[in-house]
Amino acid sequence: MVQKKRPNIVSVHLSPQGKARLDKACADRGMTIKSLLGRLIDWFVELDKTEQSVVLGQLEEADLTTVADLLLRRRTKKIGGDVAHGVQSVRAVRGARRRRKSVG
Repeated sequence: MVQKKRPNIVSVHLSPQGKARLDKACADRGMTIKSLLGRLIDWFVELDKTEQSVVLGQLEEADLTTVADLLLRRRTKKIGGDVAHGVQSVRAVRGARRRRKSVG
């Protein structure tokens, strides 16, 4: 008898504001919460530990620019010199950190 694979279920606790923002992001992109969070998790676990620390806001503000520059150089080498991609990534991280600070 072959057993069906069951998806792993993860419960996420969000504030009412966080849930509303997640719902809006999903609606804006035409995605379900499950598909959006699944993609985010897949993306996150592929990052190295340094990149994960940046995303999680676990770096001191004073170190963020130095680490962002290091990550940019590392990404640029990894993707064969496509600097625009690396710059977009660093800008996205910095913007997310600023938005998180203004909300919290």
